Amino acid sequence: MSCPFCAIARGELAASIVGRAPGLTAFLDARPVFKGHVLIVPDEHVELFTSLPDERCGPLLALGKRVALALEKGLGAQGAFVALNHRIS
Repeated sequence: MSCPFCAIARGELAASIVGRAPGLTAFLDARPVFKGHVLIVPDEHVELFTSLPDERCGPLLALGKRVALALEKGLGAQGAFVALNHRIS
């Protein structure tokens, strides 16, 4: 099977998309660790975070900020936990 994250970004695999930015897709995790667990992935496959092109880093963080603010407002949360995985865990 090809990368499920790439398939979601291409619209080939169903997911609850919560946001997009040029070259990025944010969607609810199918097996959330906590309510509102969102994954943000580049639309083109990137094996490791350290391989993400520099020009995508700022937009990724900006989309993460938008998602965090939406979660705080939508869930009435006091804050949001934002983390980066270097490899799929």
